[in-house]
Amino acid sequence: MAHVFEQSTINGMTLNNRLVRSATWEGMCTADGRPTDKLIKCYRDLAQGEVGLIISGYTFVRPEGKQFPGKMGIHTDEFAPEMRALTRAVHDEGGKICIQLVHCGGQTDSATAGRQPLAPSSVKVEQFTEEPAELTRDEIRDIAAAFKEGAR
Repeated sequence: MAHVFEQSTINGMTLNNRLVRSATWEGMCTADGRPTDKLIKCYRDLAQGEVGLIISGYTFVRPEGKQFPGKMGIHTDEFAPEMRALTRAVHDEGGKICIQLVHCGGQTDSATAGRQPLAPSSVKVEQFTEEPAELTRDEIRDIAAAFKEGAR
């Protein structure tokens, strides 16, 4: 157990300890995916509690890739001020944070995604009611580009 509280380095990033908070489902963002003060406080509290690395909750790279309301999005620069505030809150407490980028594919519905779900194939996901539209090659490239843009 002693090693858990020792510093650790991952790809040149030094963590205060080896406590890592895995990605979870917070649901504390606005309907369009903007981080809220409540989410920022949650992450700040985790860092204050000496979590060395926080992996963000599910963060969608395109609006139609959102699985449920209240999830965080990174599909527009309009969210940059809140994303910076969230990152700063963690860093101010000595923690580190990384982001989990996702596109849920067919694991959504048109009410949440704003359109028919998109997936690699038109196979319906059991837990969801709609059959997704099969992605075209151009749409696959667009989603891959959205992941790249989200990571910048």
